[in-house]
Amino acid sequence: MKKQSQRFVLLTQNPSLAEACKNAWTADRCHLVELPDAGLLSPLLERGADLVAVDLALPPPTLESCAAVLSRHRDLPLLLLGTPAPWHTVSRGNPLEEVLEPPFSAEGLQQAAARLLEKEHLLYGRLVGRSEALQELRERILRLAPTSLTVLLTGESGTGKEEVARALHQLSPRHNRPFKAINCAAIPENLLENELFGHERGAFTDARTQHQGLFEQAEGGTVFLDEIGEMSRAAQVRLLRVLEEREIIRIGGSASIPVDVRVVAATNRDLQQAMARGEFRRDLYHRLKIAELLLPPLRQRREDIPLLIEHFAAEFAPLSQTPFAGFAPASLSLLAEYNWPGNVRELRNLVEHLVFLGPAGQVEPQHLLPHLERTPPLEYSLPVPAPRVTDQTERELIYFALLDLKREVSELRRLVEERLQEAPPLSRPVYPVEEPEFKSAEAPAPEAGTTAEVRSLRELEQEAITQALQAAKGNRRQAAQLLGIGVRTLYRKLDEYHLK
Repeated sequence: MKKQSQRFVLLTQNPSLAEACKNAWTADRCHLVELPDAGLLSPLLERGADLVAVDLALPPPTLESCAAVLSRHRDLPLLLLGTPAPWHTVSRGNPLEEVLEPPFSAEGLQQAAARLLEKEHLLYGRLVGRSEALQELRERILRLAPTSLTVLLTGESGTGKEEVARALHQLSPRHNRPFKAINCAAIPENLLENELFGHERGAFTDARTQHQGLFEQAEGGTVFLDEIGEMSRAAQVRLLRVLEEREIIRIGGSASIPVDVRVVAATNRDLQQAMARGEFRRDLYHRLKIAELLLPPLRQRREDIPLLIEHFAAEFAPLSQTPFAGFAPASLSLLAEYNWPGNVRELRNLVEHLVFLGPAGQVEPQHLLPHLERTPPLEYSLPVPAPRVTDQTERELIYFALLDLKREVSELRRLVEERLQEAPPLSRPVYPVEEPEFKSAEAPAPEAGTTAEVRSLRELEQEAITQALQAAKGNRRQAAQLLGIGVRTLYRKLDEYHLK
């Protein structure tokens, strides 16, 4: 039990039980508040309490009122004193709940309170937040912790999978035995099997002594395999043997060595896709997936962000040489709307940086923006994004980028169509001219003065363009259509003949 002043609330109408609790808990510097009914329980809990103890011998109406109040404080350790049958008919349960049946000794009361406070610290001191998603996760942890089931932790990177693995270990009967963690992606493939299963002397060139792997080192405890999706196929086969046979064979050895360990694995990859690509064994996947815990990303529990900020600031502020003034309201709003691709790890690193290297006063939005991931700049004439990084802003950026792209594609298509209209290169006048009829050499020469006047092609083109412009009333696009040429060709001819 924590050696600090704590506040316990006891609901009872039994003086002897109240005296036993007082003798047991005040010795540990606990301030005990006694209540005969649930009338003052709600305002009392609003002021803060570390543990609530309920005498289950209270009248049923009192127990009903008490259960209704405590249902709003499901993160509070609850010690039920007596036979639990009447309580379970009025309560929907509490993840931090323990029943202690009579007789009530001082030692039993002290140990029960200590266990509850330790659970509260593990679940709420490490897994900070009061969102419904996190509350459901805690309840599943409490259900799985006492078992020896293999657990697969899934979720995005930075959601706290190792913290959950440690909570599963600390809340289990194995908590006094070793907890061994290894990142399967951080160790080269040829060394991972050696780290996990060990080797015999002489198994390879540098194997001068026998080496026990993590499974032997964690005997009776828990092995946490992080990023198990990166494990090689050969190591997967060995791991499957551990899970099915509860024994290992060291590298270079032949003897089977029994091991008693609980395996908790974690991944941020989609293992079903990895199976489809042949990168992960199907039988191992189903062996790991006996119990699965999905850790929610931070963006799905935004109501926990202020509590996390407060928790991390309290953790780092005592280590800083300068006082930390906290976050301005506008900064808290910005952090609440941010998408958090790095999840809780990203938030923790941000708070740590600002506590040690942040401004002298409160943290303002301009101090945050350089540290938050933003959409890469696009080479378009986009509106300047507002200081508040929101999903709406990102959608607007994408929308305007698509509009610009559409305009560019339309312009490119128009240019291609005009070029096709102009090809092959112009080799005739734009005005249709009849080809002159050439007479044979035997034909008589025309009489003097009867030779028809021959006009040049330039003159005919100029005349055709002028007439088309007059017919289109100066509209050059329409004039180009009348002439059967592209607009760019018309402009070029206008420049050539100085007709602008």
